[in-house]
Amino acid sequence: MSYRRRDKEAESFAYNGSGEKNVPLRPKMDQKRQGWPKVYWRHLASLLCLWICLVQYYEVTFVKRAINRCKWSNWEHWPKTADPHHMAVLADPQIMDAHSYPGRPWIVNFFTQNVLDNYHARNWKQIHHTLDPDSTFFLGDLFDGGRRWNDSAWISEYVRFNSIFPKKPNRLTVMSLPGNHDIGFGDTVVEESLSRFKSFFGDPSSKWEVGNHTIVLLDTISLSDSKSERVSSVPRDFLNRFAESPKSNPRILFTHVPLWRDPVSQTCGPDRESKKPFPMEQGLQYQTVIDVDISQEVLTKIEPSLVLSGDDHDFCRVNHKYHSKRGQETAEEVTVKSCAMNMGISRPAIQLLSLYNPQDSLASEETYHTNICYLPNPYKALKMYICTYVGTILFLVWVHFFPKSFNKIFTSIVDRKTREVINVLPIATKKLDVRASRDEMNELFAGDGSTKFKQFVMNASVMTSMIFLIFTFYYKQA
Repeated sequence: MSYRRRDKEAESFAYNGSGEKNVPLRPKMDQKRQGWPKVYWRHLASLLCLWICLVQYYEVTFVKRAINRCKWSNWEHWPKTADPHHMAVLADPQIMDAHSYPGRPWIVNFFTQNVLDNYHARNWKQIHHTLDPDSTFFLGDLFDGGRRWNDSAWISEYVRFNSIFPKKPNRLTVMSLPGNHDIGFGDTVVEESLSRFKSFFGDPSSKWEVGNHTIVLLDTISLSDSKSERVSSVPRDFLNRFAESPKSNPRILFTHVPLWRDPVSQTCGPDRESKKPFPMEQGLQYQTVIDVDISQEVLTKIEPSLVLSGDDHDFCRVNHKYHSKRGQETAEEVTVKSCAMNMGISRPAIQLLSLYNPQDSLASEETYHTNICYLPNPYKALKMYICTYVGTILFLVWVHFFPKSFNKIFTSIVDRKTREVINVLPIATKKLDVRASRDEMNELFAGDGSTKFKQFVMNASVMTSMIFLIFTFYYKQA
């Protein structure tokens, strides 16, 4: 029998010496396929471009757009010839540490910490790039568990904090006001933590002359200590000395814990997220407001026109009445929203102050404007990343396990677009091969379930690694 007339059965099987059939012969391509599964770089490169555009938008463009809405010219209303002092105030960054969420696996805490640090760092960078404030003040709670750390752990977190919030040259940055997460509160102030905080950040109670205003930082946490004279005497001595000094400029008080108020009659206003009354609570190493007697003493001796506080994490605006040498006075208090994304609010923010007192005196007219600057929505980006990653995996499932469907739909779309271009430009062209290469498609069609799964795992792993590298690059740029 000639070669051409061999039947199909003889062509498809090999025979042994006894004339019995062995397993079917495989195509040469299948016999040679060994080793690592194939990586389909064509598809991964398209996905990589998609991810670069997505991350660029949410890590850079999205942040710029949010901060641009806060530009000083959008809300301050001074004379055209005015040259006001611009100030940014940040409250409760509370950078996460290894013990912030003790019930979570370490790998979850690792990624959570990196996401939170990146949110702080990119916002800080964009605030100074876009708004370029003349001065920046923090209202305490710089760390989450600073009062509990030993010196070695605290210094490590101190270095990390300064890497997230690096001081800008030729700009005033004040971080010396402690919060209860930094040193404790009142009778439970940790003296070692207070002394350490003071050594690295400066005096917790201090005054600053900026923009023809006197900014007063008062450690009301230590002032509330009724047991240790060593702790409470320092801010009390500062308060008494300050009360004796002449008042030459309008005064603005910064305190970590808000002053006492009646939450029923002194409501916070429409900008507060929570609809519940302002909390009046106390517990281990915290208290939501300063005691009423201390609050009145502070107002009477400092005589501020404005008070900025933190600790609550949500916004609140109230007015306080107090008595001074000139009679009854009114001070507006603004409790600043937390600038962190994990403090139980949906819209983190900072507070902006524009100070203008050209007469360098106690002017009767308003000398400051203040405005909430909402930071980028922290959860929108995360939701988009998660949805896009799920879509990426589903796309790879489609490519590897349903290659005929993918190839049919993809080529029909490209063929239609190609015909549209040819109809617009009727020139001689070489026929385009829009289908995947024959080798790739043969492998996808011919592979069994195990081979397809291995190829899918390989390509999904490579894609995940590339996505991780994209985030690593952008996080290091923040």
